[in-house]
Order: sequence, then structure tokens, then C-alpha cells
Amino acid sequence: MDFLIKTQAKSTFLAELLTIVGGAFLLFAASQIEIPLNPVPITLQTVAVMLIGLTYSPRRAIETHLLWLGMCAVGLPVLSGFVGGIAYFVRPTGGYLLGFVIASFAMATLKEKLSLNSWKSDAFLTILGTVIVFASGVLWLSYCIGWPAAFYGGVLPFILPGIVKGALLCSALQIVRYARQK
Repeated sequence: MDFLIKTQAKSTFLAELLTIVGGAFLLFAASQIEIPLNPVPITLQTVAVMLIGLTYSPRRAIETHLLWLGMCAVGLPVLSGFVGGIAYFVRPTGGYLLGFVIASFAMATLKEKLSLNSWKSDAFLTILGTVIVFASGVLWLSYCIGWPAAFYGGVLPFILPGIVKGALLCSALQIVRYARQK
């Protein structure tokens, strides 16, 4: 019996580790799909952040983002444009990186605590996550380049793409949930 418990514990640990590493890889891959804008590019990073926030536990969401940002900090090219390094935390996009962590954790926490599982709740959480990312990103960006430039360069171009990405993500999650029920 002791052997079965140890085997199950190893299996659970491996599954959790693969979930975290898979999420970090998802963040890396989504970072590379971009429309270059200055000072902040449009990427699929936010889709990955929102997906993690909607599907991971709060702890796994934090661990995944910390692994990805840790990889960046040591210089691995995991950010948009295949770049990395500690300096990216204080460049204009640094606030967005912090916002990703906060948004994903907040979304996962609310989803877990309130047992949310509908398209409407996913949409609400995605909007909340997007607002957190924008707020964190623009606060730091305004420090770097000033408030008007931060708003026009760091929020305005992202509103429509954010709505489209959020709607597609929420719809895809509902399709997956529906397919699992069948």
C-alpha cells in the first residue's frame, strides 16, 4: 500500500511540474507571435496569461509566471522578439510583465473561490485580467514616457485586439468544456 501512495505522489508531482513547465512554454510561444508597435508590441502573451488565469489554480498560475519570468531574468530569450534579461523588468514593458502575474493570480483566485465556470464568468474574469494588465503596464509606462504617451501607446492600440482575443478565448473554452461533457 505504501508503494501505491508513493507512486501516486510522484505521479501528481510530475503532473503539476508538467503543468507549470507547459504554461511557461505557452507564455514563451505566445510572446513570439507579435505585431511590432512602439513602445509595446501587440502579442498573444495576454491570451496565454488569461488562459492560465482561467484554467490553473492560483498557486500554479503564480509558479508558472515566476518560472517564465525567472527564465527571462537569467537571460533566456523568452520575451517578445526572443529577448531576455533582468533589464527588461525596468524597460517600458516591465509593468505589463508584473501585471501578467497579478492578473493571472487574481483570475484564478476568483474563479476558484466563486466556482465560476460559464462564458459570462470567463468574460468577466478576462476583462478583469485585462484591466489589471493595462493598469500595471500603463502605470510603469507613464513613469518611463509620460502619461499621454503611455495611454496612446500602451492602452489605446490594445483595446480592440484585447476584446477580440478575450472573446475568442472565452468561446474556445466553452467549446472545450462542452466537448468534455459529451
